[in-house]
Amino acid sequence: MPRLQFILLFAASCTCVALAQSSQAPTSTPHTGRVKDWSTRHIVVSGGVTADQLRRGEVDPRVLFRLAERGRDSESWPQDPGGSAGSALTKKIDGSGTQKRRNIKLDWSVSLGNGTVAPYQFPAKFDFNTSGNPSCVNDFVVYGLNVAGVNGGQANVVGINNLYSGTGGICGANPTVRWAYNGSSNAGSVLTSPVISLDGKKIAYVESAAGRSVFHVLTWKAGDGTVTAAAAPVLNGACGAATSCLKSVAYSTSATTTFASPWVDYQTDKAFVASDNGVISRISCVFNCPLNTNPIVDWSFTLPVAGTGGTTPRPNGPVYNFPYGLLMVGDQLGEMWVLQANGAAASLFAGPVMIGGGGCTVTNPPGRTGTPAPCTATGAAFGIPDPVILDASSQSEKIFVFSGNDGTAGASAVVAQMNQDLTGLVKAHIGAGTIDVHTGAFDDPYWGNSPNTGELFVCGTGPADFTPTHYWIGFASYPTMDSTPVGHLQRLATPNIPCAPYTEFFNQSLNLGNVPGHHDLLVSGLVAAGANGYIITNDISTGAITASLNFVNYPGGVSGIVVDNDSPQAQASSVYFSTLQRVNVGTCVNQRCAVKLSQVGLK
Repeated sequence: MPRLQFILLFAASCTCVALAQSSQAPTSTPHTGRVKDWSTRHIVVSGGVTADQLRRGEVDPRVLFRLAERGRDSESWPQDPGGSAGSALTKKIDGSGTQKRRNIKLDWSVSLGNGTVAPYQFPAKFDFNTSGNPSCVNDFVVYGLNVAGVNGGQANVVGINNLYSGTGGICGANPTVRWAYNGSSNAGSVLTSPVISLDGKKIAYVESAAGRSVFHVLTWKAGDGTVTAAAAPVLNGACGAATSCLKSVAYSTSATTTFASPWVDYQTDKAFVASDNGVISRISCVFNCPLNTNPIVDWSFTLPVAGTGGTTPRPNGPVYNFPYGLLMVGDQLGEMWVLQANGAAASLFAGPVMIGGGGCTVTNPPGRTGTPAPCTATGAAFGIPDPVILDASSQSEKIFVFSGNDGTAGASAVVAQMNQDLTGLVKAHIGAGTIDVHTGAFDDPYWGNSPNTGELFVCGTGPADFTPTHYWIGFASYPTMDSTPVGHLQRLATPNIPCAPYTEFFNQSLNLGNVPGHHDLLVSGLVAAGANGYIITNDISTGAITASLNFVNYPGGVSGIVVDNDSPQAQASSVYFSTLQRVNVGTCVNQRCAVKLSQVGLK
């Protein structure tokens, strides 16, 4: 075992013990796996593996999970046998007129019935082995679906295992629906992303019903239900040690939740949630509640938005920095807030600071009524739809915010970098603000010992048009972000098409495009109807993008994308997502599907 991987596994075991001792869990230490969900991608640690970063990992395992992705020593593993490009010419994608792709052959797809993962939201993956060794039985992906669940009918929380199946796969020919539930208690749907417990046995998610938001913790049981014949978990107060169970607490009885996925602090076993009326809540007793004990709301804090009535702030997903007790959240008016969130009640630590807003101010945000007179934003897409990215390294401790329109030069899309107290603002503009801007991703050098050579990749619009365009932003004066992008590349010639959030993965088992030393993979999608919806891979190993590696047309586009393993085993290095509408692609025939494709070949 590589030395760094051993250190990370040892630190992970220490983390597991610390978390068990700090919570209400039983004295026996449960098995700890590795979780990849929406929240893990919003924590980065720049500057290489340090003792300080390992200490951070002892209180937030997300840090360890991310370091483990970077921690493999160079090994002579077999290369991807499908690394070369195929022969089928396709339409222009990512700036290339001669780009080729392989013949499309899906690893697998599973029908999701009438539901999909909501746009710009993510499935979540659990790896039983922290070493990265794939497990057919114990590894799974969970999909929260944007439809109401029905007992004996449509499921809206679905877990799939035998993931590494397909041609030559180590898990056989096909995946398995391991469990499928009606995860609703108020006839609502799952509009945001789920979170998995460290032992993989429980799923936390939010149900949005009519004027209501409910936080659920599902304990699943293998063999329960199918996608079209959902099982009904035992509800609050009647859970058994060997049964499925749904524990719930309504944190809003007046608003749904559209943008805010729950953030679970594994150290304290508390969750942070936010409803569309601008209320942030902390929930206690998440994954380690005693049997037949439900989660409870510790406190609720209403963002003190200027003005009254009109447009509500609608927060995005909160991101929590445990050592400081700081909770960072943006809203759809374009404002950023930081709360002191580790006490018996929350208080405002910093903000608001206007990052989007379409030219409006925090004293007069867009669409609010009252005094002063309402401000009309210049253009659209002025909110902050996605959570911040937190660089938790002690060398940086910066946050990164993405908005489609800050009002500069009419309406400009923007990436903003700030300190955690919202000072030190640096902006980089990435085209005209006509569409929402979603989360970018850092390349591998930013994680290494020379982060000043790293870059942040993000999708904006063209410098002179409204087409979806890659941008990459440098850090010549690290940790301060450059205010001007290093470069850009048009993704597609059609204007006004939003991009799905970017996902990056460093896979040393693959030579991207069969180029030795090229291992840094960027995966993303375009969310649009017909021929303009895609999933796309790019090689960012050189710090720039010249063309796509591969792409597949999915009419309507794809959800957020989860990447799994750095593995030489057949079918064990993959990406997972859902289609956003019915498609006819590969084995997904006139269906809404959960899909697995290989990381590079998308086949």
